[in-house]
Amino acid sequence: MKNSYEPYWPENVIFWGSGATAPLGMQTTFKIGETLFCLSKDHEMSLDERLNRVFPTVNDTIKKQFGALLALLSNREDSERQKAADLLGFSAARVSEIRNLYDWDTLKLVIKRCPQENGQLQLQDVYNLLDMHIQSGNGFYGMDQTFIRPEKLIMARRTLDMLVITFHKIGYQQLLSDAEKKKVYSQYYEFAKILTEFMIEEGLMKEKEFLYSDRNFYLFSYAVVSMNWDPLLLWLIFNAHKEMNESEMKPYIGIPPQPMRLFNDFAHFMAVRKIESDTPGPWFPMNETAVQRLNDPDHNSRRVRIGKFYFPHGSHGFRQCPNCGKLTFYLGNQWKVDSDDLFPPLLLPSLSPRKPRSVEEQRALEEGKYDAVQCTHCGSITELHHTSIVMQTNFKNGYPPFIEEIQRDMKVAIEKAEHLIFAGYSLPSDDFIYRSIFTAKRNIKERGTKCSIIGYLGEEGKDEWFEGDALEEFMRQHPDTSFTNTCQRIIDIFGKENVRGYSAGFPQVFIKNGRASRRKIKEMLWWSSNSEYSS
Repeated sequence: MKNSYEPYWPENVIFWGSGATAPLGMQTTFKIGETLFCLSKDHEMSLDERLNRVFPTVNDTIKKQFGALLALLSNREDSERQKAADLLGFSAARVSEIRNLYDWDTLKLVIKRCPQENGQLQLQDVYNLLDMHIQSGNGFYGMDQTFIRPEKLIMARRTLDMLVITFHKIGYQQLLSDAEKKKVYSQYYEFAKILTEFMIEEGLMKEKEFLYSDRNFYLFSYAVVSMNWDPLLLWLIFNAHKEMNESEMKPYIGIPPQPMRLFNDFAHFMAVRKIESDTPGPWFPMNETAVQRLNDPDHNSRRVRIGKFYFPHGSHGFRQCPNCGKLTFYLGNQWKVDSDDLFPPLLLPSLSPRKPRSVEEQRALEEGKYDAVQCTHCGSITELHHTSIVMQTNFKNGYPPFIEEIQRDMKVAIEKAEHLIFAGYSLPSDDFIYRSIFTAKRNIKERGTKCSIIGYLGEEGKDEWFEGDALEEFMRQHPDTSFTNTCQRIIDIFGKENVRGYSAGFPQVFIKNGRASRRKIKEMLWWSSNSEYSS
């Protein structure tokens, strides 16, 4: 007689969106559109005026270098471009390379052709216009009847990617220099540390019931789907795990007792560039293969649990080698929560750590390639334009194999989850891929999937969860808001009896008396107010 086979998957899946990191100063897609629109208005304001408007608190060095880069990528007088190149420390050869990769003037023409409602620009509209014509192989005419050639559109899209990454890097640098934002950042780290405590306690409970090599034991009960390109949440969890793994307080389990340690699985066997090292060599995070080996009864060194962490849209730290095609994940040069080089090096010298680890990286820096990172697999130099990120567009190209592998694993995790947590992610109406996944999930799930929506309503937000009829009444009181629209989209798919909403946003959803609360985090994850943990 055969038994049913139902492999364990995490009960809770957290969709981590840009609304969750907005309190840290990271630009949402809406804000990115607003910034691009302002920077493109060269007929109304000088470049310095535009930079001061979009980056009012950014230090002058970054603003001057950013302005010089935009000037370098524009059709300026030779003397102006030379002045910009001198400011950035670029040789004539490096200027030629960059101008063959990026084109700010063409991107401005594309932006002017996009719909602009009440002076607002939607980032997705820019990507849609670019991708529609790039995939067709046809150019189009700008507002001034200038014909934009297809090859110029490719350069404009590359420029758009570069600017998005730069905006987020600037946001992170601002976070580190702002005392108030840094205080909020420390609260997020408390959140990560409490998640770590929960996974330790969960492991201690599960070891009594399951073998260490069983997925029921070694997989966390939560998984993260990061809809963001920034690595902030991952980095906080990484550091929280490392702190626990190296602590004298880490638990020992089994006979003979072995330390239980926590790691993450990226759903692809990728190489992370070693955090603290003198070489660009790889560090390979845990995956299920390694965990099963380590948790085998004959292996007496440690017992391991892992949490699924998905980047289905890639990450600013993802570099795909132009030679071997493999992926290297860059996460800086130091194990510090507030590492100032967490984001990969960029084109601007002030936004690059310039800490070469090899002769090849040193040579690249001397050539003005401040964005150089050596591939951990074959040693080739990767640059900013080799960053693997999937942007907001309805015209999807083929993805690199590692992105496809991540998305396949993620799809199963979503299908198997019992509770979906939308943390600052609004499930836009045009995000048809995820809407179709959720609709399919609803159709195959025998019992309803619970959904928790964490949004932000400003001063009108309430520090409490609303469910069912109470949620619908709250939505009626706050019509035409992002929070209400998100709730309605989720209700339309899963039914109001399975949906609850929280409108005070991050980090308030897990904060009590200025500190991260165990009770509130457990309530958020497991939809239960009957917490056995104290706050």
